[in-house]
Amino acid sequence: MADRKIFVITEYKKNQNVFSDLTFELLTLAVELKRQARENYNFELEVCATVLDSGIDADFNMLAKYGADNIFYVKNEKLRDYNLTYFSSAILELIKMKNPEIVLFPASTVGRELAPSVTSRLQTGLTADCTSCNLIKEKDKVKLAATRPTFGGVLMATILCKENPQCATFRQGVITKSALENYTTRCEEIPLAHLFETPSPIKNVEFIANEIKKSTLEDAKVIFCGGKGLKTKENFEKLRRLTEILGISLAASRGAVDLGLAEQEIQVGQTGKTVCPDLYVAFGVSGAVHHISGMSASSKVVAINKDQNAPIFENCDYKIVADAVEIIDEMLKKLSSC
Repeated sequence: MADRKIFVITEYKKNQNVFSDLTFELLTLAVELKRQARENYNFELEVCATVLDSGIDADFNMLAKYGADNIFYVKNEKLRDYNLTYFSSAILELIKMKNPEIVLFPASTVGRELAPSVTSRLQTGLTADCTSCNLIKEKDKVKLAATRPTFGGVLMATILCKENPQCATFRQGVITKSALENYTTRCEEIPLAHLFETPSPIKNVEFIANEIKKSTLEDAKVIFCGGKGLKTKENFEKLRRLTEILGISLAASRGAVDLGLAEQEIQVGQTGKTVCPDLYVAFGVSGAVHHISGMSASSKVVAINKDQNAPIFENCDYKIVADAVEIIDEMLKKLSSC
């Protein structure tokens, strides 16, 4: 059945004229679900990207490159800037017209507002802030099994939606985006002018643009992460100084944040950021499950811990049984003599 669809709600960065990385990650995930549907359950899923804007400069072929079979484009001047009323109404109408079985939303600032607004009006379920998903057979129906952290990231819950469309939001960095070698797509402009005739009760008073940072923790290539094994704020500041000298990114485990060693903004894990650097070095991180899920996509992981039974050693490429603070001190000493 070629008309069974999976929607990916895209995000477009106007100031950079590109789609967000999270858009490409969601398309990669949708392609994987399409593969599972074909190989495990003998039916086809069409990957459909939804684009809402007043007219964009980004290349739609990029959506095809990451797996979009179809692009549904809603173009209207009222969509120039984000407005919950107009955006949610447009997505709701698209869902009613095209009847997708699954809808994947980005767990971004906009997506976290948009998804519950749409699903509540559809009276369907929403699994929020997911880290993974699969298709499974449940009572003779193929369902989306979406997994998310719960109880502060200590446990993982896999949730099924009772009704279609089955909806979920996914945080950035949990899926490694993967482009296709051969791809084609179809683009259909959907006329929904009638949705924008009534003024929105939401008024945008002012837009204050964030400064575009050259690098964030989510896209850092090398990360040094400090855990509660560093014990004191002074020791954590040594690690901070080391990262500044090397020009790399600093992160912290939840244990370190809870002890007051570091700020929550740099926390990695289920209740923090999800990262996928080329190199991740964990200094005194025990490796609880909620931390591992936030950095498991790292290409190479080096773990330093004096506890040879620390769980982090089951999730690393290189294991160093040593006092992390002593390693930091030695590295600072070596660098200061250069």
